[in-house]
Amino acid sequence: MRSGHLRIDNVPLTRGEDGTPSDAYAAWLNSVGEGFYGKPSTGERLEQMFQSHQIDARVLTAVYDDSRDTKLVDSLVPVATYASFTKTLNVGDGLLPAHLVTTVTVRPTHRRRGILRKLMSDDLAKAKSAGFAVAALTATEATIYGRFGFGRCTEAQRMNLDVRGEVRFHAVPVGSVVQVVPSKLSDIAAEVFERFHTTQRGSVGRQEAYQRHATGAWGPDGQEPDPKTRAAVYLDDAGVIQGFVTYAFTGWEPAPITLEIRDLVAATPIARRELFRFMTAHDLIERVSYPAAAANDPLGWALEDPARLSYLEREHGLWVRVLDVQAAFAARKYTGSGFFTLRVADVQGLTSGSYAFEITEGTPEITRIEDSSKASIACDVQVLGPLLLGTAPIADLLAAGIVTLDDPSDLGRLAALVDLPGIPHAINGF
Repeated sequence: MRSGHLRIDNVPLTRGEDGTPSDAYAAWLNSVGEGFYGKPSTGERLEQMFQSHQIDARVLTAVYDDSRDTKLVDSLVPVATYASFTKTLNVGDGLLPAHLVTTVTVRPTHRRRGILRKLMSDDLAKAKSAGFAVAALTATEATIYGRFGFGRCTEAQRMNLDVRGEVRFHAVPVGSVVQVVPSKLSDIAAEVFERFHTTQRGSVGRQEAYQRHATGAWGPDGQEPDPKTRAAVYLDDAGVIQGFVTYAFTGWEPAPITLEIRDLVAATPIARRELFRFMTAHDLIERVSYPAAAANDPLGWALEDPARLSYLEREHGLWVRVLDVQAAFAARKYTGSGFFTLRVADVQGLTSGSYAFEITEGTPEITRIEDSSKASIACDVQVLGPLLLGTAPIADLLAAGIVTLDDPSDLGRLAALVDLPGIPHAINGF
């Protein structure tokens, strides 16, 4: 496909005659690295990334500028990159196949030429045609993806726990924690995550990279083994592994002396609490830092002294784009019985229209109806993601001015049907 001198092509995950990843793949990957200010991938680093992308079955796309002087720039080097793959999203009443978008870059020399819009619009249309009800991404810049219909659904923040002196918990210890070498997690990490994933609204399936990080095969800064990684698993009273944590010592300077949690996955709330208790028990450590805490993290309620916790670096996490209103909203939970209509405005035309929701004892029947000037709830497509996952109650969305109600006095009834308890949370990005 061509547009002037710009050419859009898939980058196949293939190897060259020498058995190494193809030159086209290497150029694509290094363009991604340059876009995110990383170091080049060559040799074993390149091989590791290639393997992980193959396991994820990623679809890689590149945009080439055929007008560039090949004496200055290798013709295999793209001016923009894009990739997608498939995992599942927990929408609160089960797992929904999700089209995940990642590694989106455009070189500064080629900004404002409509490249991102072309890539994103075509890909979302294809995803809808393929039967996906939702697409998702993790955004580094919050203002970019709203115009494509993505809505902010989860947030994460760094949680620091002061562990100087004895850290007391309200609950007595239960079960046991065993320290293991990280490689032992090769048969544990994925299975424990899947159990967590099925219970946590907003959780998104993990790519292969997380398995390699958990086992210490990859470090936080690259695809090389990291000898600093430590690991532990939590076993309940029946001896069943219900969670794991990986962490590292950050050094003797600067103060406070810190253990950094790299990954903590718990299939039960008790497992999570006991893994944090384990993290407080290390000698000479003054702080435990966890970068993936939810805005309503429950750890403060577990501590006798919640003032030991402090928070910073709150960031946006998962952004969701609904592609099929009926399929997406049929997969989430509701409360009680009732009826309402929803009208959606979507400049890309993927979800535009009006929908009738008949809820019977929490089970929805959703039908598309003729557009009407009146709807119980009206919103732009980018609000559908937060509405789907229950990121905020309808009252907050109304107060923010991003939904409107045909009858404002109907707010209480609609909230009782649609609002969900708690907030969604995702502990990993992609």
